Amino acid sequence: MKSNFELNYKVNPSHDCKKFVKSDNQKSFTKHSYDDEIVRANLCPSLISILFNTNNIQSSVNSIEKFVQRAKDPSNIQFCIKIDNEENFVEEFLKSIKHFKCHFIILSSPKGRGYIDLWQWINFLYAVSSRKSYFFLNISDEMCVQEKNWDVKLKKLIDLEKDGIFRLRTSVYKNRNYNNLFECGYAPDTTAIYSKKYLKIQGNFSVCFGPDNGQQIIAYYLATLNYPRHFQFSRDYVINTISFSGQGTNKGLNDEKRKERLAINYLLWQNMFKYKHQLEYFFRARKIQVEILKSQFKDIDIFHNKFQRRFEIRLKSENDQNLKLFLSYNISKIKLFLQNISKINFFKFHTGFSRPFYEGILFHFYVIFFKKIPKQKILKELPKTNYLTYVNLYVEKTSLISKKFNNILRVNKKIYFSEYVFFLIGLFFFTLYALLLIHQLRINISLLNKRFKIFIRPYFQHKKSYIFKNNRLDQSKTVVVRSDD
Repeated sequence: MKSNFELNYKVNPSHDCKKFVKSDNQKSFTKHSYDDEIVRANLCPSLISILFNTNNIQSSVNSIEKFVQRAKDPSNIQFCIKIDNEENFVEEFLKSIKHFKCHFIILSSPKGRGYIDLWQWINFLYAVSSRKSYFFLNISDEMCVQEKNWDVKLKKLIDLEKDGIFRLRTSVYKNRNYNNLFECGYAPDTTAIYSKKYLKIQGNFSVCFGPDNGQQIIAYYLATLNYPRHFQFSRDYVINTISFSGQGTNKGLNDEKRKERLAINYLLWQNMFKYKHQLEYFFRARKIQVEILKSQFKDIDIFHNKFQRRFEIRLKSENDQNLKLFLSYNISKIKLFLQNISKINFFKFHTGFSRPFYEGILFHFYVIFFKKIPKQKILKELPKTNYLTYVNLYVEKTSLISKKFNNILRVNKKIYFSEYVFFLIGLFFFTLYALLLIHQLRINISLLNKRFKIFIRPYFQHKKSYIFKNNRLDQSKTVVVRSDD
């Protein structure tokens, strides 16, 4: 077993992995090895293969039930699911889903390192899915389709493109336009439906964590690789007739597990933007572009120059002139490094919290080196700072002393000599104290103003970001507003 945080570790799907298969007209599962070719599984006539990982029987049954109940013909659906082979769990899971009249491929293997490797199992599920499925969908076990007869609506989209290369955007982010590469990481189309050929060109779902983020990056490269020419090779289509509920994360996790998941996600995020992975994403986008060109222009000759990292197109012009075009999939290491280094302020680019710059940088390096989330200090309300408490205490005590002093020396009763002396002493020490707390100077001045009503004008603290609504389960429903400097 590799380190729990070794990001280059590759899972062997053949190791202690069993494959359970059931067709739509069968009442029980048959057991096989991972590498076994099963005709009724690998070549079943399904419209769509739905892939997901799970360790929750109830969530899985609820999700499958919604897909089946809201489909006109459930026999058109194939579910490809990865579960852990824990004691009694496999038997209970198979028993709970065997009554559904659709196709199943269940992969059962040791838990291994858990969440950090789940993205690899989506590739393995894709590898054993039906080669006759026209569409593929990767979801979580909490997602459910919302429309009745969704399979009929999906079937009408088979011929959306003559060459069969496209993906359907159906998530809460389906209408989003991506201004930069970074956005693809935190706001991918989580429920995109992919055509068979779109994925076949790539070979599998993902290069690394995660399948949805990676596919969004590929779609971004595909949409921008011909810039600044007016023609785009984008094959994304927004679909409003099919949608999904349950597009959230971290459901059922306690605070400790949630922090562990956050640390792993951040490490995987940083890994996703490494040069070798971005190079592969861009390469996949170029391959899709090349296939689009091949299908539209039959008389062109395309050669893959692996050493130069480019595709070379040879063709004849209208004037019968020999021409060649180079489609490079090289990426500038310097440009990518500068992009990545500019985004290491954790709080600015990964949360909606307004925190000092140095805190975001320190947080980033802490997670990278220690592989965990640092303990967060609970921020106290500003009015409860010790500075104002000491000022109030000083004023109250010196007032009592001054009254006693004035009663003894009645000659000073009207000129308030003692009060003036205490005022000068207090002014000196509390000014010195305020300078020592220079980082809280603005806050303390505003508190003093509230105490002594020096200025009537209210004070507003400037924030760089504010969370109006925070949803820990579904980030897309969190409302954060960025403030300008």
